[in-house]
Amino acid sequence: ISESEEQEIYSNYYKYNGHSFEIRMIKKGRYKYSFIPQDIDELYDLQNDPYEMKNLSDDFYYQGIKEELRKKVFKHMEETDDYYDSERYAENTEEYSDARESGYKNAATDPVSTFSADVDTASYANLRRLIKGGDTISEDAVRIEEMLNYFDYNYVQPTGESPFSLTYELSDCPWNKGSKLMMIGVQGRDIPEEKTPNSNLVFLIDVSGSMYSNDKLPLVIESVNTLMDTMTENDRISVITYSGNERIVLAGARGNQTKTVETVTGMLDANGCTDGESGIRAAYELAEKYYIKGGNNRIILASDGDLNVGITDTDELVKLIEEKREGGIYLTTLGFGGDNLKDEKMEALADNGNGSYHYIDSAKEARKVLLEERNSTLYTIAKDVKLQVEFNPQNVKSYRLVGYDNRRLNNEDFENDAKDAGDVGAGHSVTVLYEIIPADGSKTGGLKYQQNTGKNSDEWCTLKVRYKLPEETKSRMISAAIKGSLYSPAEKMSTRMRFACAVTEFGLILKDSDYKGTASLSDIKKLLSGIGSKIGCSDDLEELVRLYEEKYGE
Repeated sequence: ISESEEQEIYSNYYKYNGHSFEIRMIKKGRYKYSFIPQDIDELYDLQNDPYEMKNLSDDFYYQGIKEELRKKVFKHMEETDDYYDSERYAENTEEYSDARESGYKNAATDPVSTFSADVDTASYANLRRLIKGGDTISEDAVRIEEMLNYFDYNYVQPTGESPFSLTYELSDCPWNKGSKLMMIGVQGRDIPEEKTPNSNLVFLIDVSGSMYSNDKLPLVIESVNTLMDTMTENDRISVITYSGNERIVLAGARGNQTKTVETVTGMLDANGCTDGESGIRAAYELAEKYYIKGGNNRIILASDGDLNVGITDTDELVKLIEEKREGGIYLTTLGFGGDNLKDEKMEALADNGNGSYHYIDSAKEARKVLLEERNSTLYTIAKDVKLQVEFNPQNVKSYRLVGYDNRRLNNEDFENDAKDAGDVGAGHSVTVLYEIIPADGSKTGGLKYQQNTGKNSDEWCTLKVRYKLPEETKSRMISAAIKGSLYSPAEKMSTRMRFACAVTEFGLILKDSDYKGTASLSDIKKLLSGIGSKIGCSDDLEELVRLYEEKYGE
């Protein structure tokens, strides 16, 4: 019996009338599931069917509950060294987007690198869940930019008109001795608490059967209640649930009605299929009904992303979100649970809904995303943020953008205000690394640097950041020239750059990247040595590296 809100009782059955007849059972709450290798599985709702007369195993409405209990049985069999081979039956149906890793580009023939900003942090928290469980890590689950942007690098706050400040450093690349490394930090302006806009939040909560386990719906409820601690009477709170159909359980309540929200969320139960499309449509309608002009109007979708009724194709769901996003309502997604996490869907919905995607693996992570980093999660300071770097072939032979593999844009998209790109929240930062192989100083024809006569000879590249203010449709731009004189050798590398290098090396190892070079866990530990509290959450990375080494080896 495990200690949880609902006790899990396991039992084994081996023989029937002297014949082998294997059964592995679990009872949790009102449901009892039996795994029977020689026969069909059994699932009973003991509350409505105490004598187990109606097997729900093939009932579409109960598939989510069946799968969750099935996984628990298999995990219990592994933990107890059950002689029966459960791996033959276990399934992992997690889905991640497939993005090809960027290689080196020739600065003479391909000098411009353009991509969208990304402030999602889901990949790091999800990888933490996988490592803690000793699970197989898909290379597509590793998005290095999200690992980098999980952390706060203490960049300087903006002081001028622009909502962004720019920081850049140049040093040696720890995992590739023939390369230099350039770090770019784009820091968004934070908003003082007294100046944060009023919020109209719609919590769209998946209560389908696949959300049955403790790391899903119960954690969703705890996360919602965590955010409620920051709401005021001037905010509006709505709650919609969806499974086989959507249901409005709370509409337009005041933000200080914490007990009301706790009561309605505490009554939620997981069962049924997942009609995410109807839930999304209903959430936008409710957000429009309580729309606050000049406020923060946002839908927060909490789910494992396993949509199996209505529109289920990612591209079709994106089209639906694109139709809705022009109304000034943002969509933030929170991913929960494992084994059937549809990471690809959750990321695509947030990216195209002008929001961000976070993965919640614990109550601690919920507090980080929804309480400690509330401003950056909820309040957008700039939309359609794009970065473009033009390299000088006099000083740069070739370069490689680390990460951002599914954020790359065509160069002409940079000045196209109709092209959607990432949004950045208050106080959030975007961290970018480029591996650079220096040139020998020879000249070629082409763009800015190819046309000059030597006046920019110390410049390695020009950084441009284009963005729109939340209420505007025309973009603005800031830029800076990055010079070789900024270079500092490895032994003088700043604390923030050392930490970013440690994060990146860990990502390259997890991804088994073709470009990981000499990256190793021992190098990562050296880079992290002495950083301590200088970088927020650095202790979390240190512990994760230690845990990875313990479970997977060097």
